[in-house]
Amino acid sequence: MRTLYLLILTILPGIHLNAQVTITLRDSLNDYVEPYDYDTLLKGGYTIYFKVDDELEYIYLKKGNKIITELSSCSRGLPYKNLGYVVSDFRDHFVLAYSFGSGNAHHFELIRKSTGKNIIEVGAAWIDAVNDKQMLLYCINDVPSSKDKMVLYNICTGHREFFRFPGDIFNEPEVLNRIKIVRLSGKQLIIKYDTEKGTRKKIYNR
Repeated sequence: MRTLYLLILTILPGIHLNAQVTITLRDSLNDYVEPYDYDTLLKGGYTIYFKVDDELEYIYLKKGNKIITELSSCSRGLPYKNLGYVVSDFRDHFVLAYSFGSGNAHHFELIRKSTGKNIIEVGAAWIDAVNDKQMLLYCINDVPSSKDKMVLYNICTGHREFFRFPGDIFNEPEVLNRIKIVRLSGKQLIIKYDTEKGTRKKIYNR
């Protein structure tokens, strides 16, 4: 009996110690935050600054040590694509996109770096851009129909051109995610888009 009692006393401290270690590890994992893993450096000396507190995640637009504005915030632990990430960087502007998964179109803001203000329609949905020409392609509706049009936007002048979607692109979902700009000149816009039968091209005269 005495031997059994001594054996129990020997085991119990070990169990207690292991429980303490487990709790410590759990707390540590809950407090750990993955680094923001998207581009943070922008042209012109601007940066994206990522911050986390007990409840929220934030991104800010900074130049040097000066915070220009808070760009976005969301609940801690949500994917950083919900918070926002840079998809195009122009001379005086950049595109901050938001993705919520499941193949949904990426909403975006076209932000003027000097002010941190969005200069595009609220709810605009991303298609593509040509950075060196300061041009971007988007749609006002994130789930377009054949009545909607693609908008080619000149960031320098604010000029907009409108183009119909290829008719056969609506045979499949995720319309905007399947379009890419192949070539953009003063006379033509050429896009490619994926279908179940392969990749196709469409040429538009400007």
